[in-house]
Formats: sequence, structure tokens, C-alpha cells
Amino acid sequence: MKLTTATLLEGVAEALRDQVSPRLDDAFAKEAARMAQSLITIAARADDDAAAIRIEENARIRRILGAGVNVVARPELAMRFGLEAMSSDPGYRISELDTENGRLKALLIELHGAIEAQEGEAARDLDRAIWRMMRDFEEARRPRA
Repeated sequence: MKLTTATLLEGVAEALRDQVSPRLDDAFAKEAARMAQSLITIAARADDDAAAIRIEENARIRRILGAGVNVVARPELAMRFGLEAMSSDPGYRISELDTENGRLKALLIELHGAIEAQEGEAARDLDRAIWRMMRDFEEARRPRA
């Protein structure tokens, strides 16, 4: 087995659950150990999913920006969104992916503002797609115990 942050944290959580917590007599200490075990497990799972979640979010935002090209009424905005839709992640470190995710989300907010000001079914469809995507993002980042 290869040692990863996730496996290391899961090992610590198991030790707290199986070795430390059962030996604690104080109810407060036992509850604190149980809470620490839960938080470590959540952190391990978040670390394991971190890159995949960010890469998928960035790809989905780029697809929405690309869809906005045919919907946004202002040609200069449409062109900019089209160019950004063809961009790629600068690297696979979490810090790099987070920076790119923030940049893309700022563009998404700009796109959303532009289409909310427009009439038409295409604008409404894209608006709904953006809200569905944001819901999906929150669901994917929801802590798992």
C-alpha cells in the first residue's frame, strides 16, 4: 500500500476509534476523541477527492462559458467567454486548481449577470443550467463522514 495523506489520516482516525477512545474513562475526553476521529475522517476523504472535484468543476464551468457564446447578446463578452472556454488548468496542485477555479467562477458570475439581463428561452435555459451546476458543486464538496 502506498502512503497517501488520505490513508495516513484514516489510520489516525482508526487508532483514535479503536485504541484510544475505548480506553478513555472521562465522558468528555471520549466525546472529544470521537469528534476528532470524525473530523480526521472527513479531512481524509476531502483530501482524496480534492483534485478530481476541482478538475471537474473547472471543466463544467468552461462548458457553460462555451454555451454562453451563443446566448450572450454582447459580441465582445461572447468572444471572451469563448476564449476562456478553451482554456485549461495550469497544473494539478490543489492551490493551482483553486486559483483557476476562482478565476473561472468570477467569469461565471459575469456570464450569469449578462444572461439574467437578457430576454429569451436560451438565456433562461442557461440560467437554469448554471444553477444546477452550482447545486452539483455544493453536493460534490459536501463533507462525507
